Amino acid sequence: MKKIFSLISGVALMAFALVSCSPDDFTSPNGVLPNVSDYEDNFEVTVDQETNYAYFTFKSAPGISPVWIIDGKTWNGDFKAKKYYRKAGDYTVECKVKNANGISDGSVTKTFHVDKTKMSGFGGFDSESDKNLFKNATITQAAGFYAPGWSQIADPTVNVKELGFSVVLPVATTEQWQAQVPFETNVSTVADEETYDFSVILTSSADHPGVTVKFTNPNDDNDFYFAERVSLKAGEPYCFYMTKMPSRNIENLKLFFDFGGNAENCELEVENLCFIKTSDNEIVAPEKGEPEPVWVEGGNLWESANPTLGNPFYATGDDWHDPGQSLDIKVDGEDIYVNIPVGTVARWQCQVPFETSIGAEAGVEYDFLAVVESNASFKAMFKLVDAGDDNNFFFADEEPLTAGGETRVVKRQVTIPTSCDKLKLFFDFGGCPENTEIHISKIILQKHQE
Repeated sequence: MKKIFSLISGVALMAFALVSCSPDDFTSPNGVLPNVSDYEDNFEVTVDQETNYAYFTFKSAPGISPVWIIDGKTWNGDFKAKKYYRKAGDYTVECKVKNANGISDGSVTKTFHVDKTKMSGFGGFDSESDKNLFKNATITQAAGFYAPGWSQIADPTVNVKELGFSVVLPVATTEQWQAQVPFETNVSTVADEETYDFSVILTSSADHPGVTVKFTNPNDDNDFYFAERVSLKAGEPYCFYMTKMPSRNIENLKLFFDFGGNAENCELEVENLCFIKTSDNEIVAPEKGEPEPVWVEGGNLWESANPTLGNPFYATGDDWHDPGQSLDIKVDGEDIYVNIPVGTVARWQCQVPFETSIGAEAGVEYDFLAVVESNASFKAMFKLVDAGDDNNFFFADEEPLTAGGETRVVKRQVTIPTSCDKLKLFFDFGGCPENTEIHISKIILQKHQE
């Protein structure tokens, strides 16, 4: 995708180098750059495991301020900064220091860990519940089957952890059943009046056409609770769940995953396994809705949209007065960031439009996706509309945003009444609280394909 507009540039980088400290904090320039190793202990990273926010703190030192390089691309010169990480895993931040002469040549790296993946909306059943039958079960990896092109090779290394595992598949496969990873358990069930619920979170480092999840009788492959295949998008956690399954007479149930169809060096994460009696389950799962469209590689029209920021509108209060501060809107490649300093109380008080150079055809079905992260819970408005006629649009819908979560705004098989030459993508965050932070990414607009 092309950059929407360039607010992160060399000029911006120079600017941030001056904001963290006043000129009085620095000694006079003498041509000597600071040595970052002298200040390694001044850098501190902590993670709030309840919210998945990482906090970056620099202990003050005379004439020195920090430079944080977060995720290898975002430069930050604040003494205190934070970043939300939705997915569990190990992360690093590169740290430099600067003085009146400039930024240190070297850097130090701090590593930190996020314990659990956060999901927006439904994130599965409570895997930590004492009623989770996997919680205290014995779960043992069994012999697998890894056969790219149906020629068997050594099994990949599986790293087992509590209520899940991770695996890297170094060689690509092309068909279902070519990358089987089974587990034996001591979990047994008896056919009676009980029903059971199951959930697991799956994440793939690359697009995956179909992961098979099967919970079966170890002695009869045709006697199972379920055998389902789900597609995964790169880096997007997916909650697979089943509810109110009638109980069966099965001893030592076998939990089976097949990753056949994987890309080369594909890393897969399986987390938060839960198998629980419906009567013991305190979480009610939502009804399963219509599946997401098949996102077609090379079919994203947004990549040629050349979107540019239109005229934002920002007001607050019942009298719609000027907030006295501006919206902070930044775009970094495919990512849009909107920081809203003063809270709003009504729809249309925080409008952020983007003009594009692409049009749309009437009578043709399109699919749309935008991934939205927010640090606050409220309802936002999303509208994809004819840039020349506000009444000619694909959709204009409110979507609930969840604090610390991610919302996938998906519109499947939508049409526009009249063909248009140029589209406008319109966000309204009216009703947000103060200091709201919005991150929009992974925008897709494509012609629908079955």
